[in-house]
Parts: sequence; structure tokens; C-alpha cells
Amino acid sequence: MSTVSTFSGFTMARLGIMASSKAMEVTGNNISNINTPGYTRQSLDQRALFVGGADVYSSQFDVRVGAGALTTGVSQLRDPYLDIRFRNENAKVGFYEGKYDILQSLSLIMNEVAKGEEDGGVMEKQFNDILEQLQVMNTEHAGDKSYDSAVRKSAEALVQLFHTYSESIDKVLTNTQAEFKENIGEVNRLLTKLRELNESIKKAEISSGALSDAERKEGMIGERGQQALELRDERNTIIDELSKLIPIDVKYSDESIGAGMTVEKLTITLKGNSDAVLVDGVYRGQLSVQEDPKNPGNEDPYLRLQISVLENGLGQKMAVNKPGGEIYKIEDQELKSGTLQAQREMLTKVGEYSSTDEIAMDPNASTKRGIRYYQNALDALAQKFASIFNEANMKDKDGFWLVNPDTGKYLEYAGPDPAKPEDKEKLDNYKEIDKPLIDGAGALFSNNGDGNDPSGITAGNISISYNWSHETTHVIQTRDPAKNHLSTANDNIAHLIAQMQADHAYAPGDIQDTNHNPVPGSAAANDDAFYTGSFQGMLTYVNNMLGNDQKATGDILDNFYASSQELDLGRESVSGVDLNDEAVNMMQLQKSYSASCRLLTTIDELLDKLINGTGVAGR
Repeated sequence: MSTVSTFSGFTMARLGIMASSKAMEVTGNNISNINTPGYTRQSLDQRALFVGGADVYSSQFDVRVGAGALTTGVSQLRDPYLDIRFRNENAKVGFYEGKYDILQSLSLIMNEVAKGEEDGGVMEKQFNDILEQLQVMNTEHAGDKSYDSAVRKSAEALVQLFHTYSESIDKVLTNTQAEFKENIGEVNRLLTKLRELNESIKKAEISSGALSDAERKEGMIGERGQQALELRDERNTIIDELSKLIPIDVKYSDESIGAGMTVEKLTITLKGNSDAVLVDGVYRGQLSVQEDPKNPGNEDPYLRLQISVLENGLGQKMAVNKPGGEIYKIEDQELKSGTLQAQREMLTKVGEYSSTDEIAMDPNASTKRGIRYYQNALDALAQKFASIFNEANMKDKDGFWLVNPDTGKYLEYAGPDPAKPEDKEKLDNYKEIDKPLIDGAGALFSNNGDGNDPSGITAGNISISYNWSHETTHVIQTRDPAKNHLSTANDNIAHLIAQMQADHAYAPGDIQDTNHNPVPGSAAANDDAFYTGSFQGMLTYVNNMLGNDQKATGDILDNFYASSQELDLGRESVSGVDLNDEAVNMMQLQKSYSASCRLLTTIDELLDKLINGTGVAGR
């Protein structure tokens, strides 16, 4: 005799009707959320019902039949492997996108070709104009103040270009610093939101039935988590956003809640480092900039980040003996990707100007050129240009000072004779005189338009000196005191023309005292000249470096973006709602529902015949 009761068919039919009806609800929910951002397609979880045990009247010839279908829950259709791959690629997209945006802002400032005319860029054209004015002065009008004024006006235009470029790059630096801080705040907001969602999901799982270890081993799902599926969708969307800002690893594990019951726990760490915990269940950390180890109370100049001790919603801190129980300091190159790291590098890396400390933190620092590198390069060009013109106008042909560079007083050499190169440089070896040995001698460029100080000149402060702007100083005709009053003398003008066309060496040490390094004034690890060429050549070199970096970054960004889009499309093919699939499901469910109803009717007819028709024949 069967172990299933006579009326078990009714139960089978009823369970079939219920399963089809519930599956139809899930399908309807999928269709209604087809346009909901971040929604993950859901499916009904079912298993066959098995009734065990032996019947009192069982026979060895008995045939066991199942008892119908049970609905055990609703689950999401996701591919964890695709999630991992997408988030890894998303972090790389964030890095190169962040870097490219900053390089593009710099390019809009420095792009000489785009802003210039057919014969060159704006600043290059101005260098050429100064050269032309000097050539006119040299050939026809040496000593004519009106032509000295023409050279000065051309120099003023160049000075204004330096100021414009410098101010624009400073603005890019300021804006990037603000965006960096905003992104830190965005990361912290996302971490807090993840903690809140983890707490809500945990409560939903507990209220809808957590699983025991025994049930989990049997593969049971129950109603666990079915109330939290939409919260999981929101959480996954936030994790995707977070992965673009910083590289992360996502891990799901079981957390005991007592009595042998467990719920799911989400843990997020920095990629490749399980000790750098950002989120651990209902606990979350916060990012901030480290304190400067050499200057307590101030931010680290290299903007290295740290993760705070993890806290829950009540402000309770993670135990010290657990990961996340102490402040975790992130090393310079620990973040390999993400928007935050891109902005960090563009704010702190200075290429060839990198100090020994910077090379120690990042062995590739000398090849990474951020915003400060371009500030330094522009300053180096302004300083080199000003120093060559000033030296030509403040020293005679033998290298003796004509004017005190510190005070502007006229000088005459009174030191050891014969003079060594170092003797010529010592101002103590000179005496002050009332009139210059060469008329018009003095600084042409200064660090302030209201003075004549030629020291510390940068692209941001280079100015026409006060004396030149008031015609007390002018471009001297000769560097030979013996030819001071000869109207035909023009050797200094010829010298300046030659200097405009000559090659000059540019080394990091040239602007050490005024550099824009994260630690201002820090000496470069390598002080060899990184470029030798003319003023225009230096400008072209810097623009080429910027253009090449931008192009390479753009090409890499395109590759990673295409890869991330392909992976996201793969995720969508698994997790997204497809109307064709749902339409097929509806037809299948309609047929299964009708079949279950028909089964119920058929069993009713059979039992009616069995009960009411048996033994009636022949009466």
C-alpha cells in the first residue's frame, strides 16, 4: 500500500497551483521593474517535497511517489565573478578618467598650437616677437629709447602670458584639491550608507527566518532574505559607485546570531589587503588624510590616506584585536587605481623634480608628472629667461657685477686681482659707486613690478622691473665699460639675440628655492638637466610631455572603458530583466497553473467515482 494518502493528490495540485501563482507574482515584479536602475532579476526557488517514513501497511512492492513542490524563497540572478571583474575594471576606469580630466584641463591652458596661429603658439610667438624687436634694435636703432620701449612692451606681453598660465594652473590645482576632498567625503557617505543597508538587511533576514547550520548544509533557503532583495540591489549599486573611487575587495560570509543561526555579512576591504577594512557588517570606517609625521597638526603634504577605527550605528568601536580595530594608514602606492589615487598623484607627483623621500615612497615618481610638475616647468622657463636677460644687463663682458642684485646699487670691482670666478660672484669684493660703469645697467625683470629684486622669479611673479618700466634702466648696448659712450656699440644686443637662439640647460635645482613640490624647497633626487634647448624648445618640450601623457592616458581609458562596458553588458545579460524571457515564463506558468487546476478536477472526479460509484453496479 502506498505511503501517500488517498487524498494526497489534492495536496500535490494545491502546491502546484500555489507555486505557479507565486512564480507569476515574481515574473510580474520583474516586468514592473524592467526600467528600475540597479534592479536584479528575481526567480522563485522551488524544491520537490519528499515525505519519508514507513507506512504500517507498506509493502515491499510499494512504489514511492513525491508529494508535490514547495516554494522555498525568492533569489536574485547574479554572477559574483562578473561583479568582481567589473568592479576591478571600474576602479581602473576611475583612475584613468580622473587623470585624463586633469590632463585635459592642463592641456586647455598649455596647448600652444590650438591657441596660436599657423606659425606657432601664443607664447612661442611672443618669444619670437622679442627676438624680432632685438634684431631691429641691433641693426638700425641701437641706443634709441623708443626701440628699447618696443622691446619692453613685447616683454610685458610675455610676462602677462606667464601670469595667465600660472594663475590658470594654480586654479586647476585648487579645483583638484577641492574635488579630492569632496571625493573623500563621497567615499565616507557611501561607506555609511553601506553600513545602514547591512543593518537593514540583517534585520530583514532575522525577521524573515535566519538559517541554522543544519538547514544550510541541506541546501535549504527558506524565506531568508526575501524581504531584503531590493535592499541588496541598492547595496550593489553603491558598491559599484565605491569601486570607481577606490579599489576594493567584496566578501560575503555567514555571521552567527546565536542558537546555531546565521545571517549573511558583507565585508569590504582595500583590494589585496584584508587588514584594510572599510566595512564589516554593521561597522564602517571613514577615510581621511593622514597627519604630517614631520609637522603634527597639519595634513600630510603627500595626501596619503588613512582608515579610521570601524564604528557601528551606535558609535561603538570595533574591538582592537580584530581587523578594523585600529587606524590603518594607507601607503603611497597601496591604492593602485580609483579616482582618489589619480587625483592624489596629479596633486603630488612632480616628475624630474621628485625628492629622495618621494622616490622612496614611489620608485616611479620621477616619471609621474602631475599639476605641480607643470607649475615647476613653467617657473623654470620664466626663471631661465629672466636670469639670462638680467645677467646680460647686470654684468660686464668679463662677468663682473655692474649692479648689486640685492640692493640695486651700482658696483665696481675692488677684490683680488687677478680675479677668480668665485671672486667675481662675492659682493663683498665690490664697492658702491654713484654712477654705473655702463649707462642703463640694472635688472630688467624682477619678482615684483614695484621693485628691482631679481631673485626668486617665477611664472606667477615675473615682472618688468621698476627701473626698466620707468626708463632708469634699459637694455644696455654694450657689456664693455670702455665702449660705454660709443653709439655704435651693440655687442650686448647681439649677445641677447644669441641667447634667445641658444640652447640652455634646465635642471630641477634651478628653482629649488621656489619649487611647487609637496614639500616646498625640497631638493630633487637627481639634479641633472632634464632638457637642453631654446626657450621656445623648452615650451615645446613641456607641451609635448603633456600631450603625450594625455594621449596615452586617453588610449588606456578607452580600453578599460570598453572592457568595463562589456563586463557590465555581461552582468546585464544575467541580472537584467528581458521581456522575451518573462513572456515565455508567463506562458509556461499559465500552462502549469491550468494543468494543476485540471489535476485537481481530475482527482476530484476519480475520488468521486471511487467513493460514490464503488459497489453501486447491480443494485
